[in-house]
Amino acid sequence: MNKIPLLDLHEKTAKELGEFAGWRTVITFSSLREEHEAVRKKAGIFDISHMTRTKISGPGATKFLQKVLTIDVEKLKPGRMKYGLILNMDGGIIDDVTVYKVTDDSYLMVSNALTRSHVLEWLKNNVDEEVLVEDITESSAFFAVQGPRSSSYVSSLVGDVSGFKWFEGGFRTVDDCRLLVTRSGYTGGDGYELMTLCGEQQLYEKVWSFFTEKGVKPCGLACRDVCRIEAGFPLYGQDFDERNDPFEAGLFWAVKMDKQFFIGKEALERKQAKGPVKKLSLVEMMEPGVPRPGYKVYVGDVEAGVVTSGCLSPLIGRGFGLAYLPPSLQVDGYEVYVDVRGSRRRAVVRTKPLISLSRP
Repeated sequence: MNKIPLLDLHEKTAKELGEFAGWRTVITFSSLREEHEAVRKKAGIFDISHMTRTKISGPGATKFLQKVLTIDVEKLKPGRMKYGLILNMDGGIIDDVTVYKVTDDSYLMVSNALTRSHVLEWLKNNVDEEVLVEDITESSAFFAVQGPRSSSYVSSLVGDVSGFKWFEGGFRTVDDCRLLVTRSGYTGGDGYELMTLCGEQQLYEKVWSFFTEKGVKPCGLACRDVCRIEAGFPLYGQDFDERNDPFEAGLFWAVKMDKQFFIGKEALERKQAKGPVKKLSLVEMMEPGVPRPGYKVYVGDVEAGVVTSGCLSPLIGRGFGLAYLPPSLQVDGYEVYVDVRGSRRRAVVRTKPLISLSRP
C-alpha cells in the first residue's frame, strides 16, 4: 500500500487513519463536524497527495491532449486550468481530470488515485511522437487549503494570490522550491491547491505546518467527501466509472462536441441522439435517514434508481446524496422514497446543490 509523504507526521495528530484507493491516509483529524465547520466558515487544509499528478510535455503536448481529452486544450491559456474527461472509444469515462497549462508545450494533469495505473497506461498507449508523459506523484506533495479565508492564509505564505480567478494559478517559490498554486478545489467553496514540484519531506512538513500553526484546521478525507456531496460533485469510482458516459454522469458540460476530434466523440454522438435512460441526480431527505450507496430509490411502489453517494449534511442537518434516476424525474421537489435499511423514507429531488461558489 502507498503512503502519502506526510503520513508519519499526520499519525501524531490524526484521529482516524484508513485506506483510500490504495493509499494509507487520514480519514479524520478531529471530528467531522469541527472540520466541516472550519472549511465552511474559516479555512481547512487537506493532504491530497494521494491524487495522481502527471507532467505532459514536448512539442506535441497540446495536440496529444486535444486528442485524449474532451475539452478544447488549444484554447487554454498559460496559467489557466480546465476540468475535462478522458473517454474510451465507447464514450465511457476513464477518468475526470484537471489540466493546468504551464507553457505551450508543458502541462500538469491531476487525476484520481483509483485510476492511476489505468490512466497512465492509456496515455502512454495513445501518446504521439515528441510527447513525454511523466508520473510525478511520488516526487511531489499536494495540499488543498479551502474555505472563505483561504486566500489570506495562502497569500501569507506565497505572496498575494487574491487576484487569481477561479481555475487560474501560477508558480511561487518556497525555500528555492517551485509550488504551483491554483485557485481551485473540491469542496464547493473558495480555495487553493498547492503542488510542490521539488523538495522532500522537510519542505512538505514546512508548508503543512505553516498553515496549521496559523490556525488552519487539518481535515481528512471524510470531511472532503461530505463537502463534495453538498456541492453535488461526483466522485470517480463511487458515482461514475468507465461504464458511464458524460450524459449519465451529468458531466456533458465538460465535453466540447465542436472539437474536430477526441477519443470517444463518435460514440457520444450516437448516445446523444438516443438520450440517457438514467442520470445522476441530487436527493434530499425529508425524513430521518441518510442515503447510503446502494440504497434503492422508489417512486410510489416502483423502483426508480439507486443511491451512489450520501451523507448527513451539517449544512441542513438532513441526509443528502447523489443517485441515478430517470431524466424525467429531474424536477426540483419531485417526491421520491429512499429505502433506508428496509424502511422507505420520504425524500425530494433537487436540481441545485446545497452550496455553490460565486467564483472569483
